[in-house]
Amino acid sequence: MAKAEFGTAKYASKQLKARGLQKLRFYCQVCHKQCRDDNGFQSHIKSPSHVRKISNVSQSDIDEYTKQFEAEFLRMLRLTHGEKKIEANKFYNEFIQDKNHTHMNATRFTSLTRFIQHLGKASKIRVHGIEDPKWENDDADMGHLLISYIDYSQESAIRNQRLAELERNEPRAQEVKTILLQRQIQNSLEEDAKRNEQRSDVQQIPPSSTKEALDSNVTLKLKKKCVGDKKKKKKKNKIHKNVFEV
Repeated sequence: MAKAEFGTAKYASKQLKARGLQKLRFYCQVCHKQCRDDNGFQSHIKSPSHVRKISNVSQSDIDEYTKQFEAEFLRMLRLTHGEKKIEANKFYNEFIQDKNHTHMNATRFTSLTRFIQHLGKASKIRVHGIEDPKWENDDADMGHLLISYIDYSQESAIRNQRLAELERNEPRAQEVKTILLQRQIQNSLEEDAKRNEQRSDVQQIPPSSTKEALDSNVTLKLKKKCVGDKKKKKKKNKIHKNVFEV
């Protein structure tokens, strides 16, 4: 079959298809070649170059692919989600978005369920929802199975220790807050009682006694004017008048 010429619509269509994510079962890890369909994949595995490379593959190579796949899977789980829960199937779809990742069909695992079982038994991840009776088989629903990364680093141990201390001290801090709140309420009640007592004392004084007290305290001081002073002022005025009459 002739190849599509450069610049034609058929060539552009093939390039667009090649850029997208293809089916994983049509990928050859040994040759690093992605085939678009089953016909292309069957043609590839019958090619002399593939037969020559596959004949040199040993069990150690499969173990190496398995280690690479596991390391890449755990690394992405740690960086993207940390110790948070996520559906196994959903995360696997995120993982395979990279076309250059190590594919599962090159490892010793035949399904995602078997791979998750391996990681859970090795205590490399936490598997939530394993009470499903189908967990030991490949029929387990990976869409409802949750996984989370287990961080064994020193920073994680210190962080978990601090969180545990905070959880232990939280009840004590809550007790202190309750005691302080009760004291504030008691102080406010005592202040209100004192104000009420002062108001009641003022109301108990009779109005007549207060009026008498006010009358007794009020005194009028009037200055007495002397008659002699008026006469002296008149004489002075007369003297001044005589002076100006000259």
